[in-house]
Amino acid sequence: MNLGKFTKSPDERKRYVIEYEDWLDAGEQLSDATFTVSPTGALEIDAYLINEDGLSLAFFAAGGNDGETYEVLVQVSTTGGQIKENTVLFVVREL
Repeated sequence: MNLGKFTKSPDERKRYVIEYEDWLDAGEQLSDATFTVSPTGALEIDAYLINEDGLSLAFFAAGGNDGETYEVLVQVSTTGGQIKENTVLFVVREL
């Protein structure tokens, strides 16, 4: 599922948050996350944090080449053994 499309400049490092509360079972929390960027190289997910309540994920996107669009596959695992995949698109352009 595509969660959104964002525009950023190559020089920006910005925080994004994905809320999973409505998808998780009662008492379940996020336990891990991985990120795959395509095409590889210029755009980086350089840090992430599962919030204290375990219901949302914050991550930082940095870099990218002007004029390129990047797809980031976000895969989360939960304490209940579930795995969910979503995509986020980033359009990079000089602002």
